[in-house]
Formats: sequence, C-alpha cells, structure tokens
Amino acid sequence: MKWSTIRQKHPNKFILLGDLIEEPISTTQSQIVEGKILAVSDSGKEIRQKYRKYKNEGINVLYALPTTPPEFIVENVPLKGILR
Repeated sequence: MKWSTIRQKHPNKFILLGDLIEEPISTTQSQIVEGKILAVSDSGKEIRQKYRKYKNEGINVLYALPTTPPEFIVENVPLKGILR
C-alpha cells in the first residue's frame, strides 16, 4: 500500500511497516514509497514492542510516528564507534 494512502487512512497513529519499497534520493537518504501495515496503534510503547519482536525475528521493519510527514524520508547514518 502506498505511504500516502496509509497516512490518510491512519492519521495521528503510530504505524509499523514491513515489506518496504524505498526510492533512493541520495547516497544516504531514501523515501518510503510503499509498505505493508503490520500494526497500527495510539501507543508508541506497543509499536516499539512489536518493532523489537519483528527485528529479533530478522524481519526488516520501520515505524512511523504520528507526526511523520507525507514525504516519509529516511536517512541512513553510518554507525561510528569502537566494536569490542
């Protein structure tokens, strides 16, 4: 389902998405175009719990906040640090 349609159907909700289709904007940014709704809730805590569950199962998921704009842009930031 297209992101714009998802946001229209579920305004002001936390939304957990899977099966994402992204459109590259730059080397570090992409726009979420489509996705499959896995969960919708008024509770951020509930969505975070489901997010962790899917991530632990190795499923690529992303959640949207109630304030996520119609142009859902994600920035991939390289992780810097010391691995031990």
